[in-house]
Amino acid sequence: MPLSKDHKARTRERIIAAAARLFRRDGVDGVSVPGLMKEAGLTQGGFYAHFASKDALVAEAVARGLRDTTERMVGVAERSGDPIGAMIDDYLSPGHRDQPEAGCIVSALGAEASRGAPVIREAMTDGIREAARRLKEKLGLEGDGEDEAIALFAGMIGALVLARATRTDPAFSDRVLKVSAERLKRSFK
Repeated sequence: MPLSKDHKARTRERIIAAAARLFRRDGVDGVSVPGLMKEAGLTQGGFYAHFASKDALVAEAVARGLRDTTERMVGVAERSGDPIGAMIDDYLSPGHRDQPEAGCIVSALGAEASRGAPVIREAMTDGIREAARRLKEKLGLEGDGEDEAIALFAGMIGALVLARATRTDPAFSDRVLKVSAERLKRSFK
């Protein structure tokens, strides 16, 4: 008996969610299709019923991850009297640094995606463009506000990547987060 369209859609979503989590944690090359499908609670054979290739899945995971990151940043900004400061503090937190699998896909995969297939780079570009648009709107950035949103997002991403790269010295990694957050807040007030 064929599976319903609803079941197939739910299964596809489960694969994308597992992929986004694993790719952020282990990198694209660190995740095999069999390992991914096992993590999603499925058999390897079902992968190609949902995706033409691993690159197609990576592109969808990137798109999903960017939507999730944007929604989180917008949500944090909406709930605060200091939207930019709250967003910076949330993004540049030790928890975000220490849990890449639950965090921003750009800080986890940006460099890797830049060398990826065109479909992956397009998903990253589209997602970052949309994040900048939404942040400009939500943060009330006027004039060249989208440029300001791009610079803010880039600054936070760079600081988080640096903090992750220096975790062998926890005090220094914490310092990277702290001084970066302070400087970004001063720059974007």
